[in-house]
Amino acid sequence: MGRLAGKVALISGGARGLGESHARRFVAEGARVVIGDVLVDEGRALADDLGDAALFVELDVTDAQSWAGAVQATTDAFDTPTVLVNNAGVSWGAPIDEFPEIGWDKVFDTNVKGVFFLTQRLLPLLEARASAEDPSRVVNIGSIDGIRTPVFDTHSYGPSKAAVHALTRQMAAKLVKR
Repeated sequence: MGRLAGKVALISGGARGLGESHARRFVAEGARVVIGDVLVDEGRALADDLGDAALFVELDVTDAQSWAGAVQATTDAFDTPTVLVNNAGVSWGAPIDEFPEIGWDKVFDTNVKGVFFLTQRLLPLLEARASAEDPSRVVNIGSIDGIRTPVFDTHSYGPSKAAVHALTRQMAAKLVKR
């Protein structure tokens, strides 16, 4: 315990599921956590449950104004973030011959564009706190559905997570030097 003392983590999609698990573990390990999510009631309840080490901010990863607000709230409450967990994600299900373009766009905007542009927005802050001995971190949450063929009719989800896997490799190759 205490392995993350002094760290500040922003977790997108942090109100439930994997994001909630990450938030709870980070706090247990001594980090301060910003739970960013569109699920306001769930996010506030989790932050209340985690106490002074947690803050909820409404965060829509598809909206640049929302990113700015989340970043400002993070720095105002806890200091500059040292960890970004890109966990926010959505899925959409429909048979292939009925699958709507809006479903495709929502999934890719959230699962891929959200990862890229939230990371881009936070890079200056993450770099400001990084050192060779203690680098900042970006954690992107993918899915097994980005590797294998999904069972369900979620035609955009698997490709979006495959894109997250590819994007993560590309970003890692560039950002490790920074």
